[in-house]
Amino acid sequence: METSQSIVNVSGSCFDYVPVNSEGIWNLKHGESILQHSFVRFQIQLVAMVAISHSFHFFLKHLYFPRLTSDVLAGMILGPTFLERYFPNASKLLYPPVPNQVFASLLKIGLVLFTFLAAVRSDTSWITKIGKRGFILGALLVGFPNLMTLDLKVIYDPKVSLTPPQISARDNNALLYLSSFTKSQFVDVSAILMQLRITNSRLGHLALASTLLGDIARFVGSNLWYLSTRIFAPVSPRIGFQSAVLLIFFFMLIVFLRTLTLWFIRVTPEGEPIKDIYVHFIVVVVLYLASLGDNMGLEYLWGPFLFGLLIPARSPLATTLTSKLDTVVYGLLVPLLSGFCASKFNLWVLLDHFEDALNFQMALIGYIIKLVATYLMVLFINIPFREAAALTLILNVKGTKEMGTFLSYTTLEDLDSTSGIFLIFLLTTYAPPIIKLLYDPTKHYIGYKKKCIQYTQCNAGLEILVCAHKQEDAMAAIKLLELSNPTKHSPLFIFVLCLQELVGSYTPLLINHQLGQKSSDSEASRSQPIIDVFKYFQSEHKRSALVNIFTAVSPLRQLHEDICRLAFDNNCSLILLPFHKKWNENGTLVANSNDLRKLNNDVLERAPCSVGILIDHRKTRGLSPIFDSSTVHHVAVLFIGGSDDREALAYALRMAKSPEVQLTVMCFVTPQEFVHDSWEIMLDSESLTSLKEEMSENSNISYVEETVRDGSDTAAIVSSIQGNFDLIMVGRRHTHQPEAISGLSQWAELPELGPVGDILASPDISSTCSVLVMQQQILKVDHSSILN
Repeated sequence: METSQSIVNVSGSCFDYVPVNSEGIWNLKHGESILQHSFVRFQIQLVAMVAISHSFHFFLKHLYFPRLTSDVLAGMILGPTFLERYFPNASKLLYPPVPNQVFASLLKIGLVLFTFLAAVRSDTSWITKIGKRGFILGALLVGFPNLMTLDLKVIYDPKVSLTPPQISARDNNALLYLSSFTKSQFVDVSAILMQLRITNSRLGHLALASTLLGDIARFVGSNLWYLSTRIFAPVSPRIGFQSAVLLIFFFMLIVFLRTLTLWFIRVTPEGEPIKDIYVHFIVVVVLYLASLGDNMGLEYLWGPFLFGLLIPARSPLATTLTSKLDTVVYGLLVPLLSGFCASKFNLWVLLDHFEDALNFQMALIGYIIKLVATYLMVLFINIPFREAAALTLILNVKGTKEMGTFLSYTTLEDLDSTSGIFLIFLLTTYAPPIIKLLYDPTKHYIGYKKKCIQYTQCNAGLEILVCAHKQEDAMAAIKLLELSNPTKHSPLFIFVLCLQELVGSYTPLLINHQLGQKSSDSEASRSQPIIDVFKYFQSEHKRSALVNIFTAVSPLRQLHEDICRLAFDNNCSLILLPFHKKWNENGTLVANSNDLRKLNNDVLERAPCSVGILIDHRKTRGLSPIFDSSTVHHVAVLFIGGSDDREALAYALRMAKSPEVQLTVMCFVTPQEFVHDSWEIMLDSESLTSLKEEMSENSNISYVEETVRDGSDTAAIVSSIQGNFDLIMVGRRHTHQPEAISGLSQWAELPELGPVGDILASPDISSTCSVLVMQQQILKVDHSSILN
């Protein structure tokens, strides 16, 4: 009788023990590679993917391609599309043919945190403010994809034998594909709007409102469906009852956690960040909710999403969470998710077997049908054709949300699964550049009607939009408004905009304090000092000034959209901006924000009316412009020539009608006449003629001519007079007489103020004067070339 031999080696001797960490490149034995150590290999994979992705994005971002495009290209280069095909040995070392569970698990954690942060940024209270068009569009966006997938039936080739589980799996996969490419997702829409910097535009608000409504409706509907199927399913009553109890417990747990997070906020002193221990606790809770929901049969992202929605947007907790998690989630994990998924895709296999990629073809057809349907929906709510096309592309953009769906619910090994990654890449890449070509929100503000002070009648009301970041900005603006001579017959209509940076939310806000809108406690505390200053001004000028106060909460890079839109909607003639530098009572520079400087430049470029930048030197002596007891205020206008100087002169003449204002107009002339623009010279002469006529009736006005040879003479005169006036007004641009300012632009530190304004904004100025740099409204020109 023969003895049977064991064919299974249970001793483990056939496996070589390979440590996770390497002992160093200099300690490698013969035949070993540093890449055989899993942690070292993992680090090199990270470095390679991030380096290639950033290299692509460095060039592609200038063409408005999103970050996901670069991430997918990096994954394709490191995957079978390029590296495995052309460098197979290097590919085996870097990506051995074994499942990379560490990488996949890390990315799923990143997806959970990404979903949670997206929900934290979503302000659900905004749904009540979206208007009729937002509700109609949101309902249509939710209903149409459901109709497309409701009666989806896939007919298979009868020659191919498939088991019932295989048919069910293919049906589910087809439904996953079609639903992924026909839904409009709030997260993807908000990301593309932020990238294109059109969040605060009319289309941006409408897109955010409709998709946020759709996401919440889908969340409520899916959970009601889950609950009904569990309770009324043809299974034992005990299982149905058990599922219902677990689901109720799940929601009660999330509600309890919301109460706990509110307590975290209450116990944190105002102005201080949330403690790190609270942030760590919330991250652990988010991961636990994902695991608990998955074990209950729910989609594992629903728990983190709901918990994030219940955290108050823009609260100190939301701000702290986003500031601490943004870098690792959006800067590392989300790009790696796209790159990892793309590294499983083989472009050559798709091209060779395109006819077999049925789900790819079906999803593409579904996307096109949804695109056409969305365009018709948008036209239905009375959006112009060109803007409707842009909004259609915005509402159908794809991105990280769909990428995470394929990572979570497909194997990323077969053609159908990986072809979905490639389709996301195509649809994400083509849309942003086309949206940028179709829609430019600044065109709404290009002036075809004159809205400036020069062409406003002196005895008519004047609409001014005053912007303020802090209380000192409001106090400086109040002094200028008092000098503007508000009377019962020529009142001031003042629109105040408190500017706040949006942190911890996707959703920008424009709060109208006249309508009784309530802001959060943190927003109220930051805006209240500004509101109090203008309420004081209103009480002092009850019959001659009307004040309306707003608060804009937006990203700093997009606040100019709120400013321009509010000025446009209220028919303002002047936008008053605070200077980006601040001094203390000792004359020391205490604030110099490049972000605020960029904001001022953006407003100068796009404004629908005239713009004034107010430089407040009065703080250098600690004077409050509200409680200044001076009875006579000395104002100077430096007139070199051009539309901006004419605008400054027109504003000064309104001030001079007050008996408390003594106006001096200094006209700079060159000894030799150089005719550079006869039309501009004629307009300047007409303005000076009007000035001299006004002087014959008003003894408060004086006129002085200063002869200068070049810019150095002009600079010397400007520096010598700055201590003699309370307010100096000057134009930003000078279209002729370049000899009067020759050489000044070469040394200018702040070219957006113009050569003379730059001198008056110098830290060497020791007087207490304020400076107003004026730019007149720009009509029918390319705004992108204004600041050059």
